[in-house]
Amino acid sequence: MIAGLYGMVDASASPSRSHLDIAQALLSAGVRVLQLRMKGASDRELTDVLDQLVPQMGDATLILNDRVDLALRYPGVGVHLGQDDLDPAEARAQLGPDRVLGWSTHTLEQVRTAAELPIQYVGFGPIYSAAGKHRFSGDARTPMGSVGLDGLRAAVEAAELPVVAIGGINEVNLPGVLSTGVPSVAVIAAVAAAPDMRQAAGRIQDAFARRKDGL
Repeated sequence: MIAGLYGMVDASASPSRSHLDIAQALLSAGVRVLQLRMKGASDRELTDVLDQLVPQMGDATLILNDRVDLALRYPGVGVHLGQDDLDPAEARAQLGPDRVLGWSTHTLEQVRTAAELPIQYVGFGPIYSAAGKHRFSGDARTPMGSVGLDGLRAAVEAAELPVVAIGGINEVNLPGVLSTGVPSVAVIAAVAAAPDMRQAAGRIQDAFARRKDGL
């Protein structure tokens, strides 16, 4: 189930840290779903990380950004697709019925469409800022406008699948995000650029636990 902190293994916010460093900190904090995001990386760079990371996952789930072809080389690895990536129905046909498949959405119409697709969850955002989804060298896309808390609340209410909020979320604005009832959040800099990544991830996990307990 997609819930709590959805761990983004993305070194763009802290280039001095490796993807493995970030993944290990997230896993040690008890995060159960990780997405490996290495935009602009070569196949060799991706497989080097996957070869090392997959054996460390234990019972946690690893999701690869965009690359169905590479995910198929590793048992149990899922895929997250953007709006401009492979059609989710085609991805599901290639992946089979059991692997996790997610889809990025940015509008209510896309959230509603997701209910008809063979996916397990949707990403939704950017909530505060597209800068939260760190850009890679050569990325010429125009940054998307933020949807805000009202947009997120509407998406959570409309969705028939778990929603993962993303985009500029940090420990300061997290309480507002959680007030929408969203079951999961993805952060990049809030963990990867923190002095202690494990502690930062743990504090976000604790915020979900406090909400569940009504504290």
